[in-house]
Amino acid sequence: MTEITVYTTSACPKCKKLKSYLKSAAIEYAEADMSTPAALTELRANGVFTMMAPVLQVGDSFLTLEEMFDGDRIRKDVVDDLAGRAS
Repeated sequence: MTEITVYTTSACPKCKKLKSYLKSAAIEYAEADMSTPAALTELRANGVFTMMAPVLQVGDSFLTLEEMFDGDRIRKDVVDDLAGRAS
């Protein structure tokens, strides 16, 4: 199974929404604090240059906040499509 990582920050309501959605869909994930130098280096090394959380990583693929959310609504089809590749 491909590893899933959610890059978050401590004061991020959309991070909480994404994590809640993944849990409700029984999708296991690791969490990384996006404000740490190690996490920022990892993201940048993979071509992800956003400073806005959350970022979802599934294997070598990444989704940014703009790709996962439409306003305050999770774009479940986009998240499910990427997360489904982890199985």
